[in-house]
Amino acid sequence: MTIEEAMSVVERGSLASTYVLAGPNRFWRREWLVRATKRWLGEDVQSTATIHLDGVSDFNAVKMELATAGLFSPRRLVVVEGGRWPKKEETLAEYLRHPIADSLLVLIEEKAASWEKALGGKHVVDMSVLPPHSFRRFVKEQAQHRGITWQKGAFERFCEQVDGNEFVAIEELEKLALGTPAPISNQDLDDLVVPIVAEDKPWDVTDSLLRHDGKAVMEGINRHLNQGMAPLFLFALLTRQLIQIDRARGALREGMTLAQFQQQEGLRDFVAKKIWAAAKQWTDDDLDVLLNWAAKIDVAMKTGYGEPDVWLIAWTHIWAEKKIPPGYQRGGRMHKI
Repeated sequence: MTIEEAMSVVERGSLASTYVLAGPNRFWRREWLVRATKRWLGEDVQSTATIHLDGVSDFNAVKMELATAGLFSPRRLVVVEGGRWPKKEETLAEYLRHPIADSLLVLIEEKAASWEKALGGKHVVDMSVLPPHSFRRFVKEQAQHRGITWQKGAFERFCEQVDGNEFVAIEELEKLALGTPAPISNQDLDDLVVPIVAEDKPWDVTDSLLRHDGKAVMEGINRHLNQGMAPLFLFALLTRQLIQIDRARGALREGMTLAQFQQQEGLRDFVAKKIWAAAKQWTDDDLDVLLNWAAKIDVAMKTGYGEPDVWLIAWTHIWAEKKIPPGYQRGGRMHKI
């Protein structure tokens, strides 16, 4: 089953007892799970009737969770990631013959081929990268939902810039929607959209940020600016990472596990682990200062007030020197860029 077919089923079709979501596309995996959860459990009991299991080695433990009724709903949703019990495909095929009533089982797996052979296409969703025509349709629908229109050639240019990445497409469309209602031009895209493809992505700076090493971040930014890297690219990259750290801290406060946070954000394993570890080092005060000023600097850069490289250096200096600028007020934090 393709992603589009799976989304149609979860929105309008009849849900089966079991699904395997197999493949690397974390955006659509999350979208499918969110919609399946709402449809299966309703709006009010999602958190109490949803169970997430990671690395289970015994399928009997999964069946026990499926058979345990929730506190406020007779239905149950169990999501299993990285299951390690023996003969997984055969075991699940046997379970499908006599599934537990009022339960929905979802497995997260890496590859679809072996599962399709064992279970058939009805139960397996191939979570691969969307083909270009499907991705373009997705972007078009999201842009229309936000009231965004395009000048000639701008839509194609935007699709190239976000390079088939749904998460980045959504972030950039949100940013474009904040501006003028006039049709988006190629020049608007050059000014506002940070292309996802960058062979010289400054991993040294992002790693320093995750380690909470402000001086190393500042040194790295100066080095990359001297090498000709665009300040807007650096600013957007670092701000997005700060937002992810902030979300991870929120997840920690809510008692979420690393696996749940990873699924929520649609992150690769090693990226989620790095951000999760960074969230334990950062403080709410540091994030509050930087994200508050990021919101103001973002507006300044978009409106042409001041020089972008000066804003970027001043922003990182605030953190590196641990100084709160005059006039700072808490609140107004940026959550999208």
